[in-house]
Amino acid sequence: MAQNLTQLITRVTERLSMVSGRSVQLYAEDRIAEMIQHKFDILFDLVFWSQFCSWRTSTLDGTTGVVTENLTTILKRFEDIQVIYRYGTDIALNEFPQSVLNPDTVKGSTPKFFEPVSNTEKVFRIIPVTATGQITYRIRTKPEPFTEEDEVNFDDQALILGATYDYLEDSGTNPQATEKFRLLFESRVNQLKSNRSTNRVALDPHQEHYETTSWTTLP
Repeated sequence: MAQNLTQLITRVTERLSMVSGRSVQLYAEDRIAEMIQHKFDILFDLVFWSQFCSWRTSTLDGTTGVVTENLTTILKRFEDIQVIYRYGTDIALNEFPQSVLNPDTVKGSTPKFFEPVSNTEKVFRIIPVTATGQITYRIRTKPEPFTEEDEVNFDDQALILGATYDYLEDSGTNPQATEKFRLLFESRVNQLKSNRSTNRVALDPHQEHYETTSWTTLP
């Protein structure tokens, strides 16, 4: 069961007390909260953790390459797109190679690529921009910064060990304990990552690879 931020702070202070001797010093809860948040932010970006991911199907506008819905609260960053498929197929789109192709030369109504856009309501667009129909995609949605009573839906040991390590490293008073918690934190993270894939683009045998001579003639 996920714990809230206050509970995690308490557990970090308990770890710190065991290092220094219980009640030897008071720990700044706001600093610990910031360290827990920092560790969560770092770990969130490492892997597409299933608890933050969802599949979506959206309709393309057919003129500018973006989806018709507002993605503001669903997809906050381009980096949070794991894969995009043509609707009803196993064909994953490639990220558009900006240094090789001019998007204006990619024609047709079939989705072929995707790339980021500055529009925070849309985040990405499909190329060719005249592509129609729907796409299916998997994304992760990052929670807002945690407040005291918010449940933190992530492995508590990774966050506690990481925040304890950060605090000890900042204090610089116990190098041996600092190294111990660094190793414990890294070991826990490696355990969590072992059964996860960090690939953003699906390694699918049906994924299309286009030749540079055929961009304008594809359907």
